[in-house]
Amino acid sequence: MSRRSVAPLLIATAIQRISSGAGTVVLGLFLAQLSLHTGHIITSLQVGLLSVAFYITELSLATVMGGLSDRFGRRVFMVLGPLFGVVQVGLLYFTPAANPLPYLLSLQVIAGISGAMTTPAVLGYLADYTSLDQMLRMRVMSLYELVTSGGIAVGVVMGGIAWEYFHRSSFILLATLYLLVAFFMSLAPVVNQLVDHGNLRLLALRYWRIVRTPRLFIFIPAWVCINALVGIWLSAQLPFVLSRPAPQFPRQVLMGSMGGPGGAHVLSFVLGGYVLFFALCLLFWAFFLNRLPRLRLMLTSIAGIYLACIALFGINHRGVDNPALLWVWLPVLSLGVFAETSFAPAALAYLADISEESAKDRGLMMGLYSIFLGLGQILGNGLGGLFARSFGFDGMIYLTAILASVALLSLLWLFEREKHLLSN
Repeated sequence: MSRRSVAPLLIATAIQRISSGAGTVVLGLFLAQLSLHTGHIITSLQVGLLSVAFYITELSLATVMGGLSDRFGRRVFMVLGPLFGVVQVGLLYFTPAANPLPYLLSLQVIAGISGAMTTPAVLGYLADYTSLDQMLRMRVMSLYELVTSGGIAVGVVMGGIAWEYFHRSSFILLATLYLLVAFFMSLAPVVNQLVDHGNLRLLALRYWRIVRTPRLFIFIPAWVCINALVGIWLSAQLPFVLSRPAPQFPRQVLMGSMGGPGGAHVLSFVLGGYVLFFALCLLFWAFFLNRLPRLRLMLTSIAGIYLACIALFGINHRGVDNPALLWVWLPVLSLGVFAETSFAPAALAYLADISEESAKDRGLMMGLYSIFLGLGQILGNGLGGLFARSFGFDGMIYLTAILASVALLSLLWLFEREKHLLSN
């Protein structure tokens, strides 16, 4: 197996996430502008629906694309996926002012195809690359999450700045970044991949057996619920809520707190700082705690989510006359975020470990990652829109706590099963 560096793939992933993070902010601000200046009312529910359309598409096609990458090689999908992203982001420039929702929904379908082609192929590639070294696997998966989060951090900062300077033309800039993604993906080193060109019936039977693997089946609720949190907090919903005034929630300080002149710039730096801190925490997990058991790290992350919920509620209700309380709650929030960042790299390494039992079907296994991600994002964006409309920023906190509880039950069940197997 080639041990040449996977740096080109990680660079490509970082650029892709920069474009994605910037696109989330730009799209949220673009929709808020349409709502305020064109007379066409756009609600939180409709904003959530756009993300739902994307993830339904990705969910539907992820295992198909992952399975095809098992049969025909991953590199072609790693290059073609970003090219679909070029088309989708570029066409956002031409969004009509009147009744834009159908047009935007159709573009989200194209974006879903791009994600379905890229993510399973990349994760299957990384599983192949680390198949002989478990320590390397945890580190590479952590670095993958690091460049993902770091890229989003840079992207959300860049998104607000790009919107202030270029407005709608920001979409052309983002399309150019996707071209760079395709270029760097093509530079990823060749690795040994077990390719199976067997008949489709046998492949379908193997796929069904993989889905019913107990270690995977019990893990699904936790992975879906944690991915739903990404749909709540790292989608266009959050910029929309923070930048759009909401007089029906007068006691919630954060509602509309970053609207008005210069608000986009402030919003980008706040969100970018949050995601950058998230990325630095991932760097810590990658290089200092990669020997800890995967399940224990994931259980630790749930405690961090609860702590972050408490801090966010305190910040949202600190009152306009008590700005000093912000500095009381920020350290609590930072500690919670630090703990919760352990989930993603541990979960990816856990899925890669399971894939060792079906090395010929890594693309399918990592396509399941996209399905879990898609189901979670549909859940998070759909319910997030409903909760935000009904309860404002507090609603997003309530939903987070509920989903964390479901994930905790799933992980405890899995932890007890693994402990039972080890004792026997």
